[in-house]
Amino acid sequence: MPTTDAVITYGWLFLAFYLVVIAGLGYWGWKRTGTQDDYATARGGFGFLALGFAYAATVASGSTFMGIPGMAYDMGFKAGYYALIYPIGAYLGIMLVARITKKVGDEAGSQSIPDFLGDRFKSPVLRLMASLVALFLLFYVMSQIVAAGWMFDTILGLDYTVGIWAAAGMLLLYLTLGGSHADIITDAVQGAIMVGITILIFAMFLTGWGFDGGVSAVNANLDSSQQWDTHTDSDNPIFANWWVIFLLFVGHIGFTAQPHLGNKFFAIKGTQYMKKFFLVAAVAGMTLPLMFLGGVLGAAQGIEITDPDAIIPVLFIETLPAVLAAFLGVAILSAIISTADGLIISVAQIFANDLYRKTYVPWKGGDPSSPAVNQRALLISRVATVVVTIVAVAAVMTPPQYLSVFMWIGIGGIISAYSGPYFVGSLDESTSKKAAIIGFVAGFAVYAVIHLGPQMGLYDSIAGFSLFPYSENPYASSGIGFIVSCVSTYLGSKFTEPMAVEDRNEVFRGTTELSDGGRVESDD
Repeated sequence: MPTTDAVITYGWLFLAFYLVVIAGLGYWGWKRTGTQDDYATARGGFGFLALGFAYAATVASGSTFMGIPGMAYDMGFKAGYYALIYPIGAYLGIMLVARITKKVGDEAGSQSIPDFLGDRFKSPVLRLMASLVALFLLFYVMSQIVAAGWMFDTILGLDYTVGIWAAAGMLLLYLTLGGSHADIITDAVQGAIMVGITILIFAMFLTGWGFDGGVSAVNANLDSSQQWDTHTDSDNPIFANWWVIFLLFVGHIGFTAQPHLGNKFFAIKGTQYMKKFFLVAAVAGMTLPLMFLGGVLGAAQGIEITDPDAIIPVLFIETLPAVLAAFLGVAILSAIISTADGLIISVAQIFANDLYRKTYVPWKGGDPSSPAVNQRALLISRVATVVVTIVAVAAVMTPPQYLSVFMWIGIGGIISAYSGPYFVGSLDESTSKKAAIIGFVAGFAVYAVIHLGPQMGLYDSIAGFSLFPYSENPYASSGIGFIVSCVSTYLGSKFTEPMAVEDRNEVFRGTTELSDGGRVESDD
């Protein structure tokens, strides 16, 4: 359905207000950004409430607001398994690693998850490997740009191609100035707004909006394959059987290992706020996926669209007053931007911190902590922010079919590689750097074989065995990668020399154990 003139007019008015707000927040962040560490992490700069909403908004992303409803529009209630399972896995992952990431990362001055892994295992090699794999985040950035482009197209009447460049301009308006400070405060505001929108969608579904008979009427108006008593579909790689649905849960335990999520832990004021942070993030984060019900409702109403990912804004236009549809559409656009900004900051840190400050400078014999190096890294961060944004936009001039599947091409590689070193290494202090590297390589290799290879068209079977559904299902493939990485790291730690006691104490407690039983404070 074409967007009405009234929706477009109201939409531009709301967008203009939003631009003023984010420009102001960008300036606010710029005033608080004097160093590379400020730009990369906003270390210790936020309380649990703001950071909890910011984290929930960043986890949710354009996939939750558009991609998963798009799947629900096509697949019906089956998509609810994805929507309702993924936050359980993701927030279980937070419980396992958030506190130790904050404690060790602050002690070592880590500015990203690749940096944290390098500091945790005292391994420049692992830091470099993790940095290179983290470039897979570009797929995630691209998916957010696509989601924003569809919002511009549907709500604001701009062509999709123009919309993705407009989204890039909005991001650069405040990211190049305020870095992580601007990223987190905008995410917090957008997260709170999105919780409100999700509650509205949930209410529309419960009342059977547009039908007489409530949710039963919604279900009755769906195709039989989409109804709530159809749980799996052998022809659908995402929901082929219960095993791959379980792997979807397993894969999401490793979700928090992604650099743009893990570095949020550095921004909280102290480890004493972790429980409150987790409570806020978990409640908000488990509410937001209920957006999938909007896709179910749109399918039941018979709304016809060319791209499933656009179902939420079209549902608003079809069923709500123009002013409300425009406001909600711009609010979703802002929420999509809230994920993209954190992703772009994280990718920029790969170049500024992980590759330049922590790898290149020491290799050349320089001091990575020197003021000159830090200022140069800050400049690289800002330049990389611009370059990464432009590259992401250029790569999605033609949009993919499903955002939530497309972005997991990259996420799955990161989860499969990072999970063993990150989770096992956080829970078992004795884990050695050799074991971490073994788990890193094994997890990524398995994911590459069962998913990336088929996705690149290289093969679809091995030794006569079909790789379906893993070849088409990044979630299940990531779950297998997670298991392989963790098991390989654990087994590797049993057959390699454990991390030295003095190194463990320095990393985890900021002290070094002396041979006579005394303790000496570390140089850090």
